[in-house]
Amino acid sequence: MNKLLRLLATVVMLLLLHTQQAFAQIEVKVNITSGIDDPVLKSTIEENASNLLTCFNGAIMEGKKLKDKLKLHPLPKELDHLVHSMWQSSAMMCPVSEVNGKLLHLPNGGYQLRDIPISMLASEEEGDKDLVFNFDPQGNLSNIYVALELHNYRNVIIDGVVVEDFMRRQIILDFVENFRTAYNRKDLNYLKQVFSNDALIITGKVLKQKKTEGNDIMSRSLGATKVLQTVMSKEQYMKHLQKVFGRNSYIDVHFSEMSVKRHPVRDRIYGVTMKQEWNSSTYSDVGYLFLMINFEDELQPTIEVRTWQPDKYSDTGETIKRDEIYKLEDFNI
Repeated sequence: MNKLLRLLATVVMLLLLHTQQAFAQIEVKVNITSGIDDPVLKSTIEENASNLLTCFNGAIMEGKKLKDKLKLHPLPKELDHLVHSMWQSSAMMCPVSEVNGKLLHLPNGGYQLRDIPISMLASEEEGDKDLVFNFDPQGNLSNIYVALELHNYRNVIIDGVVVEDFMRRQIILDFVENFRTAYNRKDLNYLKQVFSNDALIITGKVLKQKKTEGNDIMSRSLGATKVLQTVMSKEQYMKHLQKVFGRNSYIDVHFSEMSVKRHPVRDRIYGVTMKQEWNSSTYSDVGYLFLMINFEDELQPTIEVRTWQPDKYSDTGETIKRDEIYKLEDFNI
């Protein structure tokens, strides 16, 4: 009898240990190390961030739907829709049990937590990335998106710049990260909001200069090369995106080689140039993306110009030269 009791006790202990280990893997604790003095607000932010990451892990490890896990920690309606859009593109989980980070202050009085490790679990785009959480002044989650890589962040947030320009660059970074994530989550409504109604949208291919002219809508000579361009209105581009989103089960957009330049006269206009890697279930390409962004309304910046061109000459396969990539100086404003 004693042997049976000992065996039962051992089984119970093993089950408890397994349960504790499983819970430890699911639960994520967020600790704010600096950036806020109010202990109550700090605790609110830590709790809200911890709950969302724990819901991600619980949905994965318990094989449940994310919406079932979020019933215990409901999100605001718009944020809930955003999170589920990201989840449909790729389920994700936090691979660590503890996240330590400092808070940054946002221009709207809210806060931002960066460098939150996440694993994207969709087989087509599996990989480790970082998330960014934004919070309103009361500590409630207000936005979530995939972060730019650290070297891109440092290229934008440069040490030693004046405070006003530093804040503007922080807004730019926030805008670009939201913009990239909108494609990943196939958020057409967001993209409709950020493009100006009069936006100029150009896609192009670069050819070595030839004697005969093509029939494309526009052409731009650059030394011994020629850029053949297709121009779209905002309405045309949104219809195009709607078709692209509809035929792809996932879209993964990656930015690198990011540079930012302020207009010499209109100091609220910025040009942002990035190398873009586009991967989706039906199509992949690499090229250079240029955005002219108007920050006259810093809470609602708008894209005035968007251009894309491949990273190689389409007729020779040679790599495009840096000075042949669109830049702020190419447009009169």
